[in-house]
Amino acid sequence: MTTRSILYDKDGKPTEDQSLAVRGEVVELDDQGVIVTTYPGLSWKVDPISLDGDEGELATRPTKPSRST
Repeated sequence: MTTRSILYDKDGKPTEDQSLAVRGEVVELDDQGVIVTTYPGLSWKVDPISLDGDEGELATRPTKPSRST
């Protein structure tokens, strides 16, 4: 049996690119490569706010130019 970390991108597809990973889990594979055990305590998920930001991080620049009178 082999223990392996699997990374997933935002679409839920496995990826080898760490910069695209938003979720990961540690699994144990049998000789055929089938997952036989997962380790939920070692799984992780990126906080969506760290990717998308929140309203406090949005630009505060006016959307319309001010009128000069």
